[in-house]
Amino acid sequence: MTSVPVSPVVLEWAARELAVSELHEVRTLPGGTHAATTVVGAPDGAEFVLRQFPPGDDAVHREIRVLDGLGGLGELAPRLLAADPDGTANGCPLIVTTLLPGRASITPEDPQDFARQLGQALARIHSLAVDGQLPELFTEPAATSPMHSVWTQLRDEPRVLTHNDFWSGNTVWHLGRLTGIVDWSGAGLAPRGYDLAWCRQDLVFLYDVSVAEELTRAYDKAFGSPIRDVHLWDRFAALKAYPRVETWAPNYQDLGRTDLDGAALRLRLTEWMLVIPD
Repeated sequence: MTSVPVSPVVLEWAARELAVSELHEVRTLPGGTHAATTVVGAPDGAEFVLRQFPPGDDAVHREIRVLDGLGGLGELAPRLLAADPDGTANGCPLIVTTLLPGRASITPEDPQDFARQLGQALARIHSLAVDGQLPELFTEPAATSPMHSVWTQLRDEPRVLTHNDFWSGNTVWHLGRLTGIVDWSGAGLAPRGYDLAWCRQDLVFLYDVSVAEELTRAYDKAFGSPIRDVHLWDRFAALKAYPRVETWAPNYQDLGRTDLDGAALRLRLTEWMLVIPD
């Protein structure tokens, strides 16, 4: 998302909520496409994450609800510190969370280990208690959509807590270790394959199929049972990405993969779709 300056009014609101004398902008966090995400700092050096949502956006209510239920992730989940879901401070819904140690990184020294850690973390998410009030994500596509026949084959799978944008850019790393998972505003309920295939596809874009398979092996081992029909889920994820994959280029490029422009992402998706088993 394009950087959005934090207004003095918002900084004053957040300082009051956090009971600190003042706050200042430190840096904009890259990789997001929904809320503008900024690290803000206090005079004593403490830092926090401020997320500004578009005016009238109700996704903030979902993120607040989800963050309250992520205790089982322990250190991997940000903790909610303050919220203005109705935008009373300046018209934009706001939340403030703890700042997880590390930064987003999609250029690891060891892609296989990177994938293993992602798979283990995703299994932890899917093992958390399900909040039945969260929205259903795996909804029926239009009958004319190429996704419909795939959805029909997968629709009866059990639902779990689903991040809904589980790709490497929504994770935080420090010294090669996964330290957090961020951007929970789209979370809801879906079968396990929904998140897994999305992350597999991301790793295909970044590396190759062997890295995606390492993710799956680590996930299956950590969760305790394999996902059925993983290639059907791959097909669903690819069809979902097909109309808009070029628009993701800035997210990859902001995080250091300048080679992944729109044309490169389109090519990688097309090649991936050709090798997904029927």
